[in-house]
Amino acid sequence: MARAEKRIPVREETFEQLEAFKRSGDTWDDVMQQLIEARQEQNRRELLERTDDEEFVPLDEVE
Repeated sequence: MARAEKRIPVREETFEQLEAFKRSGDTWDDVMQQLIEARQEQNRRELLERTDDEEFVPLDEVE
């Protein structure tokens, strides 16, 4: 797949924080993919926590 190069303007402070995630050999795309995956995992965990609450009723119990 062809790579499209994009510029994403960020504040200096944001860039410095992103640099902290960058390991030797990582590209900026690697860093962003890792952050996206971490956020998706967090979203899945939050969804599981919400569905474990008693707020939800199983579909077979809905009239």
